[in-house]
Amino acid sequence: MLRLASGEEVVDRYQSHLHADVARLLPEALGKIDPAGRKFLVEEVDFGRLIGGTTCAATGPDDEVLFAKRPKRFGHSRFVKNRTAEPCSSIVVILKKAEDFDETYILITAFIGHRPEPEPWDRNATANSRAFWDSHALVWGSEPTVPGTETDKCPW
Repeated sequence: MLRLASGEEVVDRYQSHLHADVARLLPEALGKIDPAGRKFLVEEVDFGRLIGGTTCAATGPDDEVLFAKRPKRFGHSRFVKNRTAEPCSSIVVILKKAEDFDETYILITAFIGHRPEPEPWDRNATANSRAFWDSHALVWGSEPTVPGTETDKCPW
């Protein structure tokens, strides 16, 4: 059973976006998170040691960028070609409080990396989303994409 630092249970939702390499780290990461009564949490937990590679990279003018849709997403994601995962010591965990259970949180996603902004098309996008994703991208090949959705034109 997965639990937060304050004792609340965490359950993995059906079809969560849990990245496979994170499952082994999740108990330790969740044990460091105190929800403090919040209904929605986006937490970056630093392990103080290398735990894997982040596939979200800062991009520059010389990078080859393209856009494609990922399965079960509503918009295009920005990708960078000819890059690999970069060593990282942190994991990002996104949780929401279960509506019918006071002491339970639902895992939305967890991945190795640093806290990103929501993608510009996301309903949780912020004023900083566009600027973040204009200068960052997912490493091409690190995530499945929907065939035929690739474009070099920014769709947002």
